[in-house]
Amino acid sequence: MREEQSEPPIGEPVGVSMADVLALPDELQMIVIWLIRQGEAELPEVAALIQQDEAIANTLLADLAAQGFVQEVPGEGEGQPRYRVLLASKRTRKLSLDL
Repeated sequence: MREEQSEPPIGEPVGVSMADVLALPDELQMIVIWLIRQGEAELPEVAALIQQDEAIANTLLADLAAQGFVQEVPGEGEGQPRYRVLLASKRTRKLSLDL
């Protein structure tokens, strides 16, 4: 049976948590943490980070995108796409008015 991906319910956080990031294998975790610090990066920058060719970096980024960790953002003009991390925003707690 195939899992269908649907839109999260209203009010549910979109993206992944830092706990999800820390559960990744080391190489993927390194890419995600680096992208969080950079904001966005192109494929050659990620390939340089992991010291691999662009084909391997592209495969790793595609895997992260499929898992919901990164989003591919169109590059400016005819430029290469850029990648950014989709972190979930923190949930705020509602306090009881009976305090």
